[in-house]
Amino acid sequence: MLWHETGPVIETHGRFKVVREDLLEGGSKTRFLPALIDDSAEELVFGGPFCGGAPVALSVVGREMGRRVTIFYAKRGELHERQKTVLRNGGTIYQVPFGYMTNVQAKARAYAKSVGAQMLPLGFDLPEAEKPFVAVMRQVREIVGDPEQIWCASGSGMLARCLAKAFPDSSICAVAVGLASRWGRQTMPDNVEILEHRLRFEQQCKADAPFPCCRNYDRKAWEMAQKLAKGRNLLFWNVLGSAD
Repeated sequence: MLWHETGPVIETHGRFKVVREDLLEGGSKTRFLPALIDDSAEELVFGGPFCGGAPVALSVVGREMGRRVTIFYAKRGELHERQKTVLRNGGTIYQVPFGYMTNVQAKARAYAKSVGAQMLPLGFDLPEAEKPFVAVMRQVREIVGDPEQIWCASGSGMLARCLAKAFPDSSICAVAVGLASRWGRQTMPDNVEILEHRLRFEQQCKADAPFPCCRNYDRKAWEMAQKLAKGRNLLFWNVLGSAD
């Protein structure tokens, strides 16, 4: 399904109601990405981790909106399945040798500037994303009410911040996945609690999940939620499906 074809799908799994955004091609980020794209932009540029879902979301939105998509990654021996998906969606990939994320981002910015393309930031964390994303979350709230806890994975922190705004009476339990230097300096609303997962972003979580769930991202939050969630009225926001 595409972001403009359907509202959120919610299923019950044990104590949790689960928002199945993995059913969207490209996942949750496609809900707000169109609002970030400049009308004049013919090419969209992004630099991200090889296993990340953001490039996939951008490739889906770019394909549907008729925009060229160029993704910069750190060079590796063989392409990850998510990178192959970007190619299948018509995107172009550049692999950066010695690809620390700072270098990948620098190369992406330099390329975007040289060709006059629109460069999008890590996590697509821009103010323009909030309104359409919160609107979808409020649709969910109309269905499920106010859960005691809402669990999600957190990278840039935007998902957790938007959930806090859409569900002001719920406790948002955000499992930090990725560099502490990114999420550790964020200011979060009072109803957000950050919990750090033991695995790095590029390390896959082997815990089971009863729905397609990204092993690098959402599944880490699901694993911690099974151990630490309190109460019976619980919600889990699943951003993206499994790559395998």
